[in-house]
Amino acid sequence: MKKSILSTTLLLCIIKMISASPVDMMIGARGYGFGGAYSAIVNDPSASYWNPSRLSHIDHISLMESNWILQDVQGMNVNYVSFAMPLKHVGTISGSWLLNHANLEFGEFNEDGTLKTFSNSANENTFSIAMGRQLFEKFLFLQKFSIGFTINRFTFNTNSEDGAGSGFDLGMSTEFPLGFSLGFTARNMGAEIMGYKLDPSLRLGLGYSKRFKEMHRITVGLDGEYIMNRDYSDKVTQEPARNNIKGFGGVEYSLVFSDFEIALRGGGYGMALHNTIGNYSFSGGFGFTWLGYSLQYAFMGATDRDASLGYGHRICLVLQLDRLFKDQNSH
Repeated sequence: MKKSILSTTLLLCIIKMISASPVDMMIGARGYGFGGAYSAIVNDPSASYWNPSRLSHIDHISLMESNWILQDVQGMNVNYVSFAMPLKHVGTISGSWLLNHANLEFGEFNEDGTLKTFSNSANENTFSIAMGRQLFEKFLFLQKFSIGFTINRFTFNTNSEDGAGSGFDLGMSTEFPLGFSLGFTARNMGAEIMGYKLDPSLRLGLGYSKRFKEMHRITVGLDGEYIMNRDYSDKVTQEPARNNIKGFGGVEYSLVFSDFEIALRGGGYGMALHNTIGNYSFSGGFGFTWLGYSLQYAFMGATDRDASLGYGHRICLVLQLDRLFKDQNSH
């Protein structure tokens, strides 16, 4: 009787593909460095993923490219490209493409006990259109109150199987006096892929940013996420987790000059309920911004390898295209 074998790492990859990313992708390098606490403070084109309402905080035509390098997983590649354009009287619109690629290897034993190996290639593409619009500048204690949405189209294919699906995300954000902000995102609303319904996730974020002595800025992010029927089994009961609550936190220090900025950040997240209790992650990173160029790097690791894909590294480049063209024309 033939017996099939499939490595745990590769099984995680294919589950991640088919389930439309139950492993939180944490798009971009800045949010990754914050440990995932980014929904209330995101200010780059990855807002279409984190919280589409925060697209309204993008003042320049921007292009973003991000690559996720998985240190402990071979044959897997994640790339993200996003474009954002603010339009007067309309809001900020965005288009993005997320590509997850994995080379899957498996095998089975022949009757004589020898191992016969096979390979397969899996690709999941997520094409997104998003928009964020500020509804009002100030009302009572609410400032820059914004709403937004993202429409997602999923496609999935391997050497032997193809599928597609769709869904949408909703977002809301506002700021308060003294540098505080709040963000809320409902992700995977009405989403399905290949006939498989995806449970939505709800994320609430709080942010704080304060600039002092002109050159120094401190930014703090705190997020909480609730998601049903997802992620991993409860290690105590060995049963599938029915409800998952996660907490995320991060802090950033920035040294700000007239046309240059350098930032250091760190953070992490932890499982809180009906999940791998005791597992937590840690992250860190840095970034440089000069005129219309921004280069960001971040890493993340986790204590529980069953609940993550191991150590990851992010490299991200953001270009403010209108600033670049303006600076070139001025010369």
